[in-house]
Amino acid sequence: MNGMRMMTVGAFGLLLVGFSGCNRNNEPAPVVDQVPSSPEANMKGAIKDIVTARCDREERCSNVGADKTYATRDACTSKLDGTTQSDINLSDCKHGVDRPKLHECLDKIHAEDCGNPIDTLSRVAACRTGALCIGG
Repeated sequence: MNGMRMMTVGAFGLLLVGFSGCNRNNEPAPVVDQVPSSPEANMKGAIKDIVTARCDREERCSNVGADKTYATRDACTSKLDGTTQSDINLSDCKHGVDRPKLHECLDKIHAEDCGNPIDTLSRVAACRTGALCIGG
Protein backbone atom coordinates (compact mmCIF):
# COMPACT_ATOMS: atom_id res chain seq x y z
CA MET A 1 0.00 0.00 0.00
CA ASN A 2 2.83 2.34 0.84
CA GLY A 3 4.44 1.57 -2.54
CA MET A 4 1.16 2.37 -4.31
CA ARG A 5 0.92 5.74 -2.58
CA MET A 6 4.47 6.64 -3.65
CA MET A 7 3.65 5.72 -7.25
CA THR A 8 0.52 7.85 -7.15
CA VAL A 9 2.43 10.83 -5.74
CA GLY A 10 5.17 10.30 -8.35
CA ALA A 11 2.66 10.08 -11.20
CA PHE A 12 0.90 13.19 -9.93
CA GLY A 13 4.25 15.02 -9.86
CA LEU A 14 4.90 14.01 -13.48
CA LEU A 15 1.47 15.27 -14.46
CA LEU A 16 2.20 18.64 -12.86
CA VAL A 17 5.51 18.92 -14.68
CA GLY A 18 3.82 17.92 -17.92
CA PHE A 19 1.02 20.46 -17.52
CA SER A 20 3.36 23.27 -16.56
CA GLY A 21 5.28 22.58 -19.77
CA CYS A 22 2.06 22.99 -21.76
CA ASN A 23 1.66 26.52 -20.50
CA ARG A 24 4.98 27.60 -21.95
CA ASN A 25 4.98 29.15 -25.35
CA ASN A 26 8.10 28.23 -27.29
CA GLU A 27 7.30 30.78 -29.99
CA PRO A 28 9.28 34.02 -29.95
CA ALA A 29 7.56 37.06 -28.53
CA PRO A 30 5.72 39.05 -31.18
CA VAL A 31 7.46 42.13 -32.50
CA VAL A 32 5.66 45.21 -31.29
CA ASP A 33 6.15 48.62 -32.88
CA GLN A 34 8.47 50.59 -30.73
CA VAL A 35 6.99 54.01 -30.14
CA PRO A 36 9.79 56.57 -30.39
CA SER A 37 10.25 58.76 -27.36
CA SER A 38 9.76 62.05 -29.19
CA PRO A 39 7.91 63.41 -32.22
CA GLU A 40 11.32 64.10 -33.83
CA ALA A 41 12.45 60.48 -33.45
CA ASN A 42 9.04 59.29 -34.63
CA MET A 43 9.30 61.47 -37.75
CA LYS A 44 12.85 60.35 -38.55
CA GLY A 45 11.81 56.71 -38.27
CA ALA A 46 8.76 57.27 -40.47
CA ILE A 47 10.81 59.03 -43.14
CA LYS A 48 13.37 56.22 -43.12
CA ASP A 49 10.62 53.59 -43.45
CA ILE A 50 8.94 55.45 -46.33
CA VAL A 51 12.23 56.00 -48.19
CA THR A 52 13.11 52.32 -47.77
CA ALA A 53 9.69 51.25 -49.11
CA ARG A 54 9.91 53.62 -52.05
CA CYS A 55 13.44 52.52 -53.00
CA ASP A 56 12.41 48.85 -52.62
CA ARG A 57 9.62 49.58 -55.08
CA GLU A 58 11.97 51.41 -57.45
CA GLU A 59 14.28 48.37 -57.44
CA ARG A 60 11.34 46.01 -58.00
CA CYS A 61 10.23 48.17 -60.91
CA SER A 62 13.74 48.12 -62.44
CA ASN A 63 14.29 51.86 -61.91
CA VAL A 64 17.64 51.46 -60.15
CA GLY A 65 20.83 50.84 -62.12
CA ALA A 66 22.90 52.21 -64.96
CA ASP A 67 20.82 54.41 -67.29
CA LYS A 68 17.80 54.17 -64.92
CA THR A 69 15.97 56.75 -62.83
CA TYR A 70 18.42 56.13 -59.97
CA ALA A 71 21.97 55.00 -60.73
CA THR A 72 22.29 53.20 -57.37
CA ARG A 73 20.27 52.33 -54.29
CA ASP A 74 22.20 55.03 -52.42
CA ALA A 75 21.21 57.60 -55.05
CA CYS A 76 17.57 56.58 -54.64
CA THR A 77 17.79 56.83 -50.86
CA SER A 78 19.52 60.20 -50.98
CA LYS A 79 17.06 61.77 -53.42
CA LEU A 80 13.92 60.34 -51.83
CA ASP A 81 15.08 61.17 -48.31
CA GLY A 82 15.17 64.85 -49.25
CA THR A 83 11.80 64.86 -50.97
CA THR A 84 10.16 62.80 -48.22
CA GLN A 85 11.42 65.21 -45.56
CA SER A 86 9.81 68.00 -47.58
CA ASP A 87 6.55 66.07 -47.91
CA ILE A 88 6.16 65.23 -44.21
CA ASN A 89 7.85 67.14 -41.42
CA LEU A 90 7.33 68.31 -37.87
CA SER A 91 5.82 71.61 -38.90
CA ASP A 92 3.04 69.60 -40.58
CA CYS A 93 2.95 66.73 -38.07
CA LYS A 94 3.62 68.36 -34.71
CA HIS A 95 2.96 65.16 -32.76
CA GLY A 96 4.62 62.81 -35.23
CA VAL A 97 3.30 60.06 -37.46
CA ASP A 98 0.61 57.58 -36.45
CA ARG A 99 2.24 54.11 -36.67
CA PRO A 100 -0.83 52.19 -37.95
CA LYS A 101 -1.38 54.85 -40.60
CA LEU A 102 2.31 54.64 -41.54
CA HIS A 103 1.96 50.87 -42.02
CA GLU A 104 -1.01 51.48 -44.30
CA CYS A 105 1.09 53.95 -46.32
CA LEU A 106 3.96 51.45 -46.59
CA ASP A 107 1.57 48.72 -47.72
CA LYS A 108 0.20 51.01 -50.43
CA ILE A 109 3.72 51.87 -51.64
CA HIS A 110 4.64 48.17 -51.84
CA ALA A 111 1.42 47.39 -53.71
CA GLU A 112 1.69 50.28 -56.16
CA ASP A 113 1.91 49.12 -59.78
CA CYS A 114 5.17 49.83 -61.61
CA GLY A 115 3.24 51.64 -64.35
CA ASN A 116 2.20 54.33 -61.84
CA PRO A 117 5.14 56.56 -60.99
CA ILE A 118 5.39 57.84 -57.43
CA ASP A 119 7.12 61.10 -58.25
CA THR A 120 5.75 62.70 -55.08
CA LEU A 121 4.59 61.04 -51.90
CA SER A 122 1.23 62.77 -52.12
CA ARG A 123 0.39 60.64 -55.18
CA VAL A 124 -0.31 57.82 -52.72
CA ALA A 125 -3.39 58.95 -50.78
CA ALA A 126 -2.52 56.92 -47.67
CA CYS A 127 0.86 58.70 -47.53
CA ARG A 128 -0.34 62.29 -47.61
CA THR A 129 0.52 64.39 -44.57
CA GLY A 130 -3.10 64.58 -43.43
CA ALA A 131 -3.40 60.82 -43.59
CA LEU A 132 -0.19 60.12 -41.65
CA CYS A 133 -0.07 62.64 -38.82
CA ILE A 134 -1.17 61.87 -35.30
CA GLY A 135 -4.43 63.73 -34.92
CA GLY A 136 -4.54 64.30 -38.69
